Amino acid sequence: MKNLIFICSILIILFKTETVLSDNNIFNVNNIEISKETSKNKEKLISYAFKKAFDELINRLLLEEDYKRISKTNLEQIKKLISYYQIISEDENKENNNAKVNVFFDKDKMHDFFYGKNILYSDIINTEVILFPLLKKEEQYFIYTQNYFYENWNEEKSDNLIQYILTTENIENIQRINLNKDNIYKIEVSDFFKEHETDNIVFANIEIKKDTAEVFLNTRIEGKKINKNLSIKNKNNLNKKEFYREIIFEINGIIRDLIKSQNLIDVRTPSFLNVEIKLNKKSNLVEFSNRLNKIDLIDNFYVQKLNKDYVLVKIKYLGKINKIINKLKDQNINLKMIAGQWQLTII
Repeated sequence: MKNLIFICSILIILFKTETVLSDNNIFNVNNIEISKETSKNKEKLISYAFKKAFDELINRLLLEEDYKRISKTNLEQIKKLISYYQIISEDENKENNNAKVNVFFDKDKMHDFFYGKNILYSDIINTEVILFPLLKKEEQYFIYTQNYFYENWNEEKSDNLIQYILTTENIENIQRINLNKDNIYKIEVSDFFKEHETDNIVFANIEIKKDTAEVFLNTRIEGKKINKNLSIKNKNNLNKKEFYREIIFEINGIIRDLIKSQNLIDVRTPSFLNVEIKLNKKSNLVEFSNRLNKIDLIDNFYVQKLNKDYVLVKIKYLGKINKIINKLKDQNINLKMIAGQWQLTII
């Protein structure tokens, strides 16, 4: 017990003031490829990597309209947002020397940048979406067989933000579609995807016309029902396969924006969470600190009260509480409300 009190005494000194966390995973961009074919000047190559990393970062975090608004940010401004960079591979023996660069953007500077631009950002890496694309062509529906979209949706991975899972063949769903052929919009997505409990489900009705695809997205995003219509024109006279791939690309972009819109983080309005941690191991606070450092949506934390049995910690975080709970779970930390008090358990 004396050892426990001694460790806690040290920790209370460390945590008495706010502890700013340094792990900025959301704002890291890894494996930016550069080549001397672009330029033999190393400074120009690194500048190219910075621009490419910034573009990849804001494309991942921002809604499409906000991405377009700041995509022309100049190099000098981008450099001010970077903490450091790391060249992770380089082969001097090759005539065309290729390298990969990791770029680490500073979280606080990015927050200030977004704040100044009045922009909200979103963290949706590896979000799971259950999807069913229905093809209508020449007044005929193609459900599973001969449905290019069902058979090829995941052929090309454009990013790691969304993981699509297509529904398996289901007789009941075939019957639902056949019964609602005259008004496919009446299909209730909760019934169609009743075997899946995920928050994100998408029924995509894709009707191919002469040089246009008329798309109706019937979705439930983060538990909220959202419908979306879009018209995709074959502007460049693409062949059938190329046009279908373009349709998939366009629909992916819309779904990505819908999910982002339901997970926006406003740096101007952080939230606070008071949690109680039972002190049953010497390493509790140390382990708690180590794991919290890996969660980028947690801005900082400090100790409010400490005794031999428990510690009360105030956590400053961004985003929704459900997102924080899931992030904590990823670090093997359970957060539950018990008798009006948030209690935290380290697994």
